[in-house]
Amino acid sequence: MIIRPKHYLLLILGFILSSGIFYVNYFLFHGNTFGSCLYLSVFTFLLWWFCWSLYFEIRDFWQFRWYGQEVDRTSIEITPLTIPLNFTPDNDETIIAKRNQKHLGGEWIRRHDISNDAPIVIFVHGFSDDSVYIRHYTIPLAQAGFNVIAYDNRGTKKSKKAGRKSQFVQIVNDLNEVIMFIRHDSRFSHLDVHLIGISLGAIAVIRQGLQFATQQWCGKIIAISTMSNYKKSIPFSPVPFLKNWWLLLRYTFFGVPINPIPEINFVLSPVLQIRSKKGEKNTQLNTVIKEKFNLIHAENDAIIPVSHFWENLNELNLEFSHWLLTKKGGHNFLRYEPLVLTQILRILWDNSKI
Repeated sequence: MIIRPKHYLLLILGFILSSGIFYVNYFLFHGNTFGSCLYLSVFTFLLWWFCWSLYFEIRDFWQFRWYGQEVDRTSIEITPLTIPLNFTPDNDETIIAKRNQKHLGGEWIRRHDISNDAPIVIFVHGFSDDSVYIRHYTIPLAQAGFNVIAYDNRGTKKSKKAGRKSQFVQIVNDLNEVIMFIRHDSRFSHLDVHLIGISLGAIAVIRQGLQFATQQWCGKIIAISTMSNYKKSIPFSPVPFLKNWWLLLRYTFFGVPINPIPEINFVLSPVLQIRSKKGEKNTQLNTVIKEKFNLIHAENDAIIPVSHFWENLNELNLEFSHWLLTKKGGHNFLRYEPLVLTQILRILWDNSKI
């Protein structure tokens, strides 16, 4: 059983429900014994916990089928990485812990028989996920011959001490720290770098991709299930049966910014950043955007509606070979990961000059 934040919420709600049952039967309706009321409240809690836990367990059985999977270490090597925040060239991975410096925990995945000249793929996961959750992408990419870098966003897994998972702006900007770390590490500094992100990670990929796209070492930039304008994707009503009301409750529970100021909304809105960059009338950047940027989305995405995809696509003005829109798959492309992986490999293996 994978303990997720929803289990803690389930525990709290179950305790409140069972306490309410006990209070009503023992204090409001006289004549019931303490033992019978306690028995009823405990039974209510166990029934609540069992039913919802069984539902989540069956649901997660498929959704997290790659979680913690064993890797054939005879062909794949996974090396832990410690990536410092507020990077400076004199940072050394071995002494970061001694300085008590905030850092992101990550992993470097590669094949044993691949030379160190293979390009790097940085894969950034989405909200409430982690680097292990996306191994169904990162491990096949490593098997295909790439040096894959995946890391836990602040507030998750090995990066829990780096901050909170609700710090979207910092998470988006952390990718810059990761790139700077790689560009100054002797193991990676001579390699080209591709950027891939899903959901929240896709926002980071587009933002940093716009910054580094004209650099010779910057390769393909692939954004999966990304939003266009942040405010347009966040629901404003907690009323049940209205669109994505449950998403608002979830975001509120985690402290995610619901109605950010314009400056924050700009950082979290790819379409606004793309529009701003194109407004600079930089001919080289506009040409590079059409060559390097790629979008992947599903029409039935309930988290980020497909209208966001079309808005980003129109702003980027990409050719047909630079985007993929599937009929199904939802936000995380469950059961459609092989199709997404095929598109990613086709993009990365494109013979066009990067």
